[in-house]
Amino acid sequence: MKKITQLALIGAFTILSCNAYSQFSLGKMISKVEGSGTPAGQDEERKNTLNLRGPEAPVDKQYGNYKTYEIKLDLSTGIEDSFAFRKIPYSSEKINNIFFISGLKKTNDGEFKIKYTVSRFESINDEDYVQSYYQKSPAYYIGMESNLEIMDKTGKVIYKRYTTPKVNMFVTDPTYSYEALVTRILTTNFYSMLQEFEGFYLYGPEVSGLRYFDIEKKKKSKSTFNPDEFNQSVQVLPTLVDVDRADWPSLFGEAQKYWKEFLAFEDKNDEDIQKKVRFSAHYNLATTYLLLGQVEEATKYLDGVKENEKSFLGIRTHHPFLTRLAANIDEYKKTTEKATTLEAMQAEPILASYKKAATAFRYAEFDGEVLDVDGKVFKGKVRIVSDYPELVDFRTESQVSGLRSLVDGIGSDKSTVRIYIEGQKKPERTNLKKVANIKDNEGHFYIGGQTGKGVGLTSDVNTKRYSLFEEIKKGEKISVFHEFFPQDAYVLKKRIQDDFFSPSVLIGRKKELREYFSDCPKMIENINNGLYNFENKETYIKMFEDYTALCGN
Repeated sequence: MKKITQLALIGAFTILSCNAYSQFSLGKMISKVEGSGTPAGQDEERKNTLNLRGPEAPVDKQYGNYKTYEIKLDLSTGIEDSFAFRKIPYSSEKINNIFFISGLKKTNDGEFKIKYTVSRFESINDEDYVQSYYQKSPAYYIGMESNLEIMDKTGKVIYKRYTTPKVNMFVTDPTYSYEALVTRILTTNFYSMLQEFEGFYLYGPEVSGLRYFDIEKKKKSKSTFNPDEFNQSVQVLPTLVDVDRADWPSLFGEAQKYWKEFLAFEDKNDEDIQKKVRFSAHYNLATTYLLLGQVEEATKYLDGVKENEKSFLGIRTHHPFLTRLAANIDEYKKTTEKATTLEAMQAEPILASYKKAATAFRYAEFDGEVLDVDGKVFKGKVRIVSDYPELVDFRTESQVSGLRSLVDGIGSDKSTVRIYIEGQKKPERTNLKKVANIKDNEGHFYIGGQTGKGVGLTSDVNTKRYSLFEEIKKGEKISVFHEFFPQDAYVLKKRIQDDFFSPSVLIGRKKELREYFSDCPKMIENINNGLYNFENKETYIKMFEDYTALCGN
């Protein structure tokens, strides 16, 4: 049996930092992608988890060799207050440790400098409309405003995202702790704003489930196989996080030649060792070819992984994981393609005055005049209460028990509207569904209507809502509106349709736009060419102008 060339490995290892192993503790972190495919009984493999990124290049490659990042948090005191209200210990350090970026090392002076600001956070407990339970599950009314800013190592800001003030009702399983809920709210918010950053600046996809395998012989083994040399070859994998991507092919070269010698390894004295060595050789080859982007070459070794993998209760996990990874690499191409149609530097949103107030998560209030659908007019101080906010369902499927579809029954159509009229002791009451329009004392005119999408069998967010909209561009067949309450979206509305339309931001956007503009074939070419992929005010105005020019008469 030929020995692996020691010189090649030693040369590769000189590139590496001495603390390469300190970064592979993902099992202790909270990952965006839950479940890495390790069955119970394989805890030994968890310690060998790799923290890497895939081979697909980002839109902007200038930061491709960045290996580190730092995160600074600026958290609203409202988070700590919400813990104190429930008499739960609070730890900002614990919260700081839940954020990470796969494939990069978290340091105190990282190359990517990330600042995550939660400017406002409020747990609403003292309003009469607050429900402690929804369908027998715990419910929480929580409002939040945040932003994400990322700089390069020179201090240049390269990425910005904002989450405007918004209140949600979160529903959880009874066993879900409040600490776990806050962790999930913050991580969901953070990673949703970070998602497009990855497409802009990071190779992908993230690879958080790969492992490397040391071969160990049992004490009673009669095998003459020496695992030390084989285990040395495997050490190329945990060191990758410290190696420039351009050096990966040369680092893998000798190791791959070596592993190929063991694809059909035989050991008549120990079948267990035979299977372990064959499995590791196939797994390592498939893994390294995938990391190099050579998906077709990698698939040649997947059958060998499956054949030699130990199962747990008949379930194999490594073969399905590698198969999914191969598919994810192809899918990531679409992520980077989408990133080319988005803006790295999102403009800071312009907020309605009520969203800047201390009561933003509770109600919008202003002097104005309400016209309901029955033609009644009420003039006074108008208060629109956030008593039926957007619902986020964090329950497990077993807890939901088929009731998720009923979530559409809750929504901002029931949002209470109170009009405090001078001389009357009690306010007049209605709700958004019954409001035709509202005029405020600053000259703004808002009409009521429905937008968004309801909860599906797999979706956990109900965005279907009644809202107040202000028209900002008016045409004969179509108009552009800005949502005043309860969110800040821009939408389109055709004269012949009742609902207000806004397409998905990423997945399915072009398909939804093609369906919406199916009455105007000349718009389809623009849609297919990505002219309307940006989600901002300018894009909605452009859609309005193009539709009006092409098919507006």
